[in-house]
Amino acid sequence: MLVCMTRNFDVIHEEPLRSEDFGQDKFINVGWGSRSTQFHGSLGKSAARQPADPARPVAHPTDHGLPVISFRGDAAFFAVSSLDPYPDGSGQARRQVRIYARDASSGFQPKLSATSESLPGLEPALAWRPSGNLISTMVRYGYHGGGEGREGRWDVAMLERNGLRHGGFELREDKGDWEDGTVRGLGWNSDSEILAVWIERKERDVLQLWSMKNYHYYLKQELYSHDTQKPRFRGFKWHPEDPLSLYIICQDSIQHRTFTWDTFAARLPMPHDTASVAVIDGTRLLLTPFRTQNTPPPMSSYHLALPSTPVHACLSSWEDTAAAVFANGHVMVWKLNTRLPSPAPGSKLKRGGQVAEPVIVLEKKVDGKRVIRNLALGPRGRVAVLSLAVDADGPAEQSGRVNVFGGGEGEQDEEFEVESGVESILWTDQGNVLVLNGQKRLYSLASEEPIDLTLPSQPTSVLLSGHLLFTLSPTSKLHMTALTPFAAHPTSLSLSQQPVTSFTLTSSFLIYTTTAHFAHFAPLVTLERLANGDDGAGGSGSEMKWEERRVERGAKIVVASESEMSLVLQATRGNLETVYPRPMVLQVVKRDVLAGAYRAAFLTCRKHRLDLNLLYDLDPEKFMANLETFVENVHEVDYLNLFISSLNSEDSAKAVYGDQARDQARDTPPTIPAAKDKVNTICDSLRILLEARGLETYVESILTTHVCKIPADYESGLRVLLQLQADHPEIVEDAIKYIIFLSDVNKLYDVALGMYNFQLVLMIAQYSQKDPKEYLPFLRELRALGKWDQRFKIDDHLERRESALANLKQAGPERFEDAASYLAKYELYDTAFKLYNDDQEKLTVIRDLYGDYLYDRREYTDSALSYLIANKPQKALKAYERAHAWRELFALAKKEGLSKQSLDEMIERVTDYLGSRGRHLEASQIFIEYSSDVDSAVDTCCRGAEFSEAYRLTSIHDRSDLVEAMIHPGLEEAHEALIEVFEEMDGQLDKETRRLKELNEIREKDYDAFYIVEREIDIEGVDVATNATTVASAFTRYTVAPSTMFSQTTRMTGQTAKSKRGKKRATGRRGTVDEWEYLVMSIGRLLARVDEKSAEALILLRHLLLASSDHVALAQSLQNTIISFRTKLSNALDEAWQDRDAVLKEVVESGGSGLEGALEKSLGEIKPQVGEWKGMGLLLSN
Repeated sequence: MLVCMTRNFDVIHEEPLRSEDFGQDKFINVGWGSRSTQFHGSLGKSAARQPADPARPVAHPTDHGLPVISFRGDAAFFAVSSLDPYPDGSGQARRQVRIYARDASSGFQPKLSATSESLPGLEPALAWRPSGNLISTMVRYGYHGGGEGREGRWDVAMLERNGLRHGGFELREDKGDWEDGTVRGLGWNSDSEILAVWIERKERDVLQLWSMKNYHYYLKQELYSHDTQKPRFRGFKWHPEDPLSLYIICQDSIQHRTFTWDTFAARLPMPHDTASVAVIDGTRLLLTPFRTQNTPPPMSSYHLALPSTPVHACLSSWEDTAAAVFANGHVMVWKLNTRLPSPAPGSKLKRGGQVAEPVIVLEKKVDGKRVIRNLALGPRGRVAVLSLAVDADGPAEQSGRVNVFGGGEGEQDEEFEVESGVESILWTDQGNVLVLNGQKRLYSLASEEPIDLTLPSQPTSVLLSGHLLFTLSPTSKLHMTALTPFAAHPTSLSLSQQPVTSFTLTSSFLIYTTTAHFAHFAPLVTLERLANGDDGAGGSGSEMKWEERRVERGAKIVVASESEMSLVLQATRGNLETVYPRPMVLQVVKRDVLAGAYRAAFLTCRKHRLDLNLLYDLDPEKFMANLETFVENVHEVDYLNLFISSLNSEDSAKAVYGDQARDQARDTPPTIPAAKDKVNTICDSLRILLEARGLETYVESILTTHVCKIPADYESGLRVLLQLQADHPEIVEDAIKYIIFLSDVNKLYDVALGMYNFQLVLMIAQYSQKDPKEYLPFLRELRALGKWDQRFKIDDHLERRESALANLKQAGPERFEDAASYLAKYELYDTAFKLYNDDQEKLTVIRDLYGDYLYDRREYTDSALSYLIANKPQKALKAYERAHAWRELFALAKKEGLSKQSLDEMIERVTDYLGSRGRHLEASQIFIEYSSDVDSAVDTCCRGAEFSEAYRLTSIHDRSDLVEAMIHPGLEEAHEALIEVFEEMDGQLDKETRRLKELNEIREKDYDAFYIVEREIDIEGVDVATNATTVASAFTRYTVAPSTMFSQTTRMTGQTAKSKRGKKRATGRRGTVDEWEYLVMSIGRLLARVDEKSAEALILLRHLLLASSDHVALAQSLQNTIISFRTKLSNALDEAWQDRDAVLKEVVESGGSGLEGALEKSLGEIKPQVGEWKGMGLLLSN
């Protein structure tokens, strides 16, 4: 009976345990793939009709017959493995697994979902993987009624939720264990990574830990009871939250074991780094040297046969050795002798032969009854083993011991007792052993420079580089700690703000991956500066921006190989990926360049598509000094062409790879400037070397040096072709094709044409696949011309104007007229002055043309000078007049003896212009000096309000009659004009103050409209306003049609609307605070104009006061008008600014869009003050 209860043991459902029904998820079978549809060969169709007679599944005699239940991780399903007796009364039975679903809608009452397929040999052990995709159980083969297979086979079978089998793996038990033993239980840890298999063998129990990667199950550990007298287990249990914490119940004790994942990788220095990685798989230690080959798991390059499953293994960071320690205390060390490429740069490992030739070099035994924890390989072949003592009664004592076994002859074994809770050990480069306990304490054993410090957190992984210790905490925090003797509280830095998933070390970089799926490369040089407190390092480790690259989601680091510049990553499903990170490649390129191994550096850059400018930019001085060595190393023409064509003027170490990469790639700054001269200097130097080695051999590279210069030197490249045609005609065709391939053929054709070598032009045209109709007629036309005309035609065609003009000059004096037209057309005056400097007659013509050129450009003064030099006074007069240089104009006119009529006309034009520009004093001066016209001079002064000058002229020339005739009327006109201006300003002020009052009323009556506050509109019947529609509000009545619903897609017109709003805001939106602020500022701006006109009126008042009694009355009226208006303006300003602070405060508090974008400017405005203006004071008092 299946009974389902609550946690309070209240029954919520019960039903018979055994049922003939498959379940709710029964398969629908339409016959495809059935026996009747298969091809049976020579047996014919009758074979399909013969009934199948499979052996009846029968449970193994060791089956305890009890049902076993296992829940899925979320408890939504559970599986029951039960023994079903056959109904024929034979007493035989078989195992079946039934899957039940617990639906919350039905009160979690279980309903049969599916029944497992028929599995002969099915055993009671059952465990549902917490992730939910598989159900683990056991299948035994090789007995009557069991699974069909060899005798002794024992499988962990995986079932899907529908009951069908989906993979599994075979247990590695011998026949004796198979016959008499049984699997007592299975159990997955909480993250579904590890499967524990409890096997009851004949002599003792064992708990095997299996993990799966790349669809292969690895046997990682075999756990036994510490007490050999009581070798049986009572049970085991994984911790529900800590996935790597396991509890084993022994006969009279409990073992609590906590595991960590560890990657057994060799971190040897260059050039001996093998990048070997070891993987434990039962009695085999799988090894792959990733420097020479990437063997995908579960395969490996080779393996070491082990006597039993090891407790721990490791690879040395100093030698090519591996070690393993077993549960019985047996220690084995192998020298791997991994085959590597020759140390010569660029060498590769030859095919064939063994990957490695491992040899056992050391076998030791840890004495006593010990529980082995781990081991570590140190320098000089030494190995340290950490173990715990075992009490005679069984449980482990809280004490430990480190055994150090010497790897060389004459070295003594050492033994150190350590404090309780020691978890791991590691070696320093100096050969000292460091131990780490469970209280985060790290200290050294028997060291001349003792270390004793406390780490920031208990690490799960530890790596050491020099005096820098890198630890990864259980919370995925990566810390760096400097190992300083006697530092109880050392400086520790967190190196990443994001959780770190894996990390490794090379001699140059700390490499780590994060949950953001990036691999980061932190230079150890920078980290050392950080550890030493160097402020120049740029901040804390978590703030620094390291080089990074994206990796596959969830990928973790396996190993890094500096020699191969590779980083091996393992994805979550177990497959491997080898990448070549840029920082690691740069480091190798730097090493090769500084060592002068330019070929290796070149090939590395070429393979990994790095900028070849690095070969120069890493050390410019050394490259130029060893340029001949570079050519010797990289002697292939194609390689040289690739290098030369890749040159650019940038400093690639800085511009392309950033400051951090540059710091790592360069020790000293270059002394050679990295400008365009860099490219030209390299090209010129390389060309000299290549020409010395033979033009015919390196013709392509020599042509490349010409074409790749900045700017390209096509002409020199074409001269090389001419030299080849004379000395090596057999290769000139290939050279022409190459330079055409390398260059823009049209530019190359034009350069050849510009060399006036028709043979070269034809060669380029023929091999460039140009249409003969395009160039042959033009070339025939050229051949019919004389030498200089021919060259002029070519230069003009190529738009080489200066050269074309020079060729016209060479053509003879008869072509000067054409030359003059040509230079005028293309404005070649600078060239013409140089060419005709020795011919005054022609130079005069050119200066005349130059004057016309300047006149058209409205440079009239210079144009007049050019005309004068060319002896063209009439043109100069016209130019001076257009320049309004009246002094030079009339001086030249007097010199040339211009007629009185012409002079009068000129005076009229000039004075009209000066008067229109407010230069009345100059105009009156012209009337007096050049036409003796006092009347016009006085009239001009009056029109310009220059009354003092008008009085002076009448006095000098004894024309007092003009005072009454001209000056007094002028005073009256000026008085009338000023009165009109002040009346206009008064009207404007009245209008604006009146509008301000109206706006203050709007402010009081309609607060929201005044401050442009948009309230949410309550739309009846609509619960949620979507972002697809908006109701037009009162504030959109000018831009949106009434009741129009508009989409947010109209935001594309936002920029135009924004500019319109800006223009409207500048003049004040009617009825809002914008208009109010505009009017206030407008009244303030009126003060500047009032002050300007008041100053003009003061001058006028002085003259009105002295004119006559009637004019005094005019002066009094003007003064009274100004004083009255200024008082009125002052009052208007006081009234306008009275509430301004309150209005601006309400703009902020209202949250409206009033004064949008201009509020800060408004807050910074200062109230204008109307100054005191007395006019003429008491002189005009009533």
